[in-house]
Amino acid sequence: MMTPEVVVIGAGVVGASIGYHLAKSGVAVTLIDRDAPGSRTSKVSFAWINALGKRPEHYHHFSRLGVDGFSSLLEDLGPNSGIGAGGGLHWPGPGTKGSSEMRRLASELDDLDYPYQMLTPQEAAELEPNFQVDGVEGPILYTPIERWADGDLLASSLAESAVNHGVTVMARCSVREIVTQGGRVTGVSTAGGFIPAATVVVAAGNASVGLLAPLGYRLPLDRVVGVLAVVSAPPDLVKRVLYPGEYHIRPMSDGRVAIGSREMDLLADEDTDTSGPPSWADRLLRMAQRDCPRLESARIDELRVGARPMPSDGLPIIGYVPGIQGAYVATMHSGVSLATIVGQTVTEEITSGRVPPMLAPYRPARFAGADSR
Repeated sequence: MMTPEVVVIGAGVVGASIGYHLAKSGVAVTLIDRDAPGSRTSKVSFAWINALGKRPEHYHHFSRLGVDGFSSLLEDLGPNSGIGAGGGLHWPGPGTKGSSEMRRLASELDDLDYPYQMLTPQEAAELEPNFQVDGVEGPILYTPIERWADGDLLASSLAESAVNHGVTVMARCSVREIVTQGGRVTGVSTAGGFIPAATVVVAAGNASVGLLAPLGYRLPLDRVVGVLAVVSAPPDLVKRVLYPGEYHIRPMSDGRVAIGSREMDLLADEDTDTSGPPSWADRLLRMAQRDCPRLESARIDELRVGARPMPSDGLPIIGYVPGIQGAYVATMHSGVSLATIVGQTVTEEITSGRVPPMLAPYRPARFAGADSR
């Protein structure tokens, strides 16, 4: 058996993408996860693939490259990879304030050369005939390049394709520690034994904190609870990502719809009982039923609740960990949107030894007061 050059810890969308792109470049990779690929945070993500409102400007451009990368990724993975399209529709807020905010956003998008159209409510209704637009004041923003994904299906597809490129996937295998000697990574200790590696990429979301702490690096990561309601729906009910106001909704690959709300995120915690949706989850469904009468008889099939990683400054943390040769971290909040560009740039750095300029703002050393390698 060939000694893996790289071990990637975490087979969510980010880790699976890194493993996939490394393998395509000819690197020997072992991808490890304590569960099935994509079955944790990626499964809970609303997975809106976009660069809208991403700031500062370098983060917007990084995110835009991530959005653009999904076209070629879809060609590679095929139509059953959980990647959707259709763009996004964004309703204005109520009253003159909402219209003013929409105009300001359009001006920003002009400056950033981000494709969009301002639609009348009637034009928006032609794109999404099942949703009522009566009473909407002002234009509705349409962003045609945006996509959505089923995070669990996408991660699984990436992992499967990575295997076809030679990656060894160790699912349902716990990592005990990253093993070092003389300030250098030598591999990882797992429930299945020791796996040697010259480089270990930690892409395990919130679990990355505990994996990196013994190496002397405190990963500045917060836990943000997110809620996703998976709802039975008539066929072709919704065709793209919609933001009507209090909630957001998108299609799913299996014909159901996914609904989320920032307000509902605040009502949940990691211990929320998902076996019987709480009353506030029903309120989430009623929001959508108000705008979409065809959802009147719908029910919540699944309530998915999970903690998503959030770097303390809101920006991705990508790069070698200061002080430990061969230890690399890749964690961020918009993991699905950034999966393709992160997979490509991390692969470029690991294989060439050079830091891609677009990764410069996201280095772990920005929190440690030291220069990263």
